[in-house]
Amino acid sequence: MTYALRLRFFLLLVSLSVGAQQPAQPVVKSSPLPQRELRQLPLRGYFLTDSIEIGRPFQYSLTYRHAPTIDVLFPDTSRHFAPYRVEKVAVFATETTGIGSAASSRDSAVYTLVSFDTKPFQLLTVPVRIINEADCTAQWSQIDTVFLRSKLALAKRGSSRSVIPKLATETSLATLQQQFNYLALAFGFLSVAVVAFLLYGLFGRTIRRQWRLYKLKRQHLSFQNDYNRLTRTINSYTAADIANQAVISWKSYLEQLDKQPYTSLTTPELAARMNDERIANALREADLMIYRATYSPESLPALRLLGEVATNAYHRRRASMQEIEDPITSSISQEAESTSIP
Repeated sequence: MTYALRLRFFLLLVSLSVGAQQPAQPVVKSSPLPQRELRQLPLRGYFLTDSIEIGRPFQYSLTYRHAPTIDVLFPDTSRHFAPYRVEKVAVFATETTGIGSAASSRDSAVYTLVSFDTKPFQLLTVPVRIINEADCTAQWSQIDTVFLRSKLALAKRGSSRSVIPKLATETSLATLQQQFNYLALAFGFLSVAVVAFLLYGLFGRTIRRQWRLYKLKRQHLSFQNDYNRLTRTINSYTAADIANQAVISWKSYLEQLDKQPYTSLTTPELAARMNDERIANALREADLMIYRATYSPESLPALRLLGEVATNAYHRRRASMQEIEDPITSSISQEAESTSIP
């Protein structure tokens, strides 16, 4: 008995000595702050990135949990996201979990933002409005922070002098490639074509008639100049040659006006076709100058008479072309012709 008591006492002392050698374990107390962070908030808004760049799009997520019977309004993108600019919004369908009183709905959206602010860190908090019977109640999300990631050179730590960035200057002129505006050229051609088509449709007939009259007048003036030049230079020495040239020119011009083969006709045939004694006498006088080289006082008046015959034929041809014109236009044209022809 005594031995057993001693043995138990020895074992107790050994266990106490071993426990005294081990260090005491500290009592860990749970902090209330992490517990609050782990709890799921009904309204949560946060950036999906911790740093941003100026002008680069980034995203902001907003989630709100509520009872299925509550209607909510998410923030206005034109006011509540200042100083950020909202590029686009991705809205997700409402998700409802649970049944009865334990049911819960979740509305969420992701906003794509762009910032042009130069502050080193930027904050954002947005409201969600709960629609009540009388008014709306606003709930604001927790403030979230995002940092600006700058590409500018910063001063080193411990340096008393701050490095001020300087803008690089480029003073050399850059040659720009000339670009031709083909669209404006095509539009100009199209406009001119449309205007020309309209003018031709409205005044095409008149324009063609006036053009024929103009060519007829030019031919007559050319004939008069050549014929008068020949008659002015005729004399007893050049009578045969000049008379031959004058008669050939006269026949060719009449052939153009009347569309008759005057150049292939002889003098008697031509006199018979015209049926005019004065023209017959003038042609006979011209034959005397051509074939006998005789020059008389009646030679020059005979050539002038042939010129007057050509002028009368011109007026008849012009009058026939103006028959379809209105009386006012015809009178104006005839008056202009009478003043221009000597």
